[in-house]
Amino acid sequence: MELTAVNNPQVKAAAELKLKKHRQARGLFLAEGLRTVEEAVAYKQVESIFYTAIEDDRTRAVLEAAAEQQVKLYCVSDAVLKKIADTETPQGIIAVCKMQQVNMEQLLAKGKMLLVLDRVGDPGNVGTMLRTADAAGLGGLVLLKGSVDIYAPKTVRSSMGSLFHVPVLAGVGENEFIESAHNAGYELLVTCLDGADNLYKADLHGRLAFVMGNEANGVSDGLLAAADKRVYIPMAGRAESLNVAMAAGIVMFEALRRQL
Repeated sequence: MELTAVNNPQVKAAAELKLKKHRQARGLFLAEGLRTVEEAVAYKQVESIFYTAIEDDRTRAVLEAAAEQQVKLYCVSDAVLKKIADTETPQGIIAVCKMQQVNMEQLLAKGKMLLVLDRVGDPGNVGTMLRTADAAGLGGLVLLKGSVDIYAPKTVRSSMGSLFHVPVLAGVGENEFIESAHNAGYELLVTCLDGADNLYKADLHGRLAFVMGNEANGVSDGLLAAADKRVYIPMAGRAESLNVAMAAGIVMFEALRRQL
């Protein structure tokens, strides 16, 4: 189907998904760019796709795969795509995708290491950490209340498709998570400075939930009190601290290294 009018109902409905309230109400979100749409189609999470001219074999292939899944396909004008897109210069293809349906019990039952984010506020950081957790083979990502929306367009782009690979649970209360994780046999490993062990000498075996805190204020007092392990990343230079996404990557890959 071809769409050229920016006030078309399907176009307006898709564009509304740039706002959190509409994403939450409908359980849908936007995925921009060919690579991300490829992953969304591969994991059968797509409801509809808006695209401009088909100019390459990769785009043609992903549209053919989507058509086989009965995904609604809309060929649109540049103006329509720009209305839907969150970026200034859209890449030519945007998918409307279904949010994950994961609960705490399912996530914890996997028994793998988890990444837990406490009030992390930057979409780029969250997307990057999700991508890194995917690369390190973690079993899931938990976003505690106060963290940025995992389905915000910038977060989705930053994850580079990993949002479709890793189970994600968002909006979880701190106390609920602590109790559920401990009951499932997980130890909470918190990055901090007070009373912490050197990461490279710490015990990283067992079921671990790596807790990363807010960019400015770190991990909450409640999570610090509940922590089973506290670690710090030793630094040789004069930088005061590391970016939270970088720190999370170091912790996760150190744990992975111990398993290899």
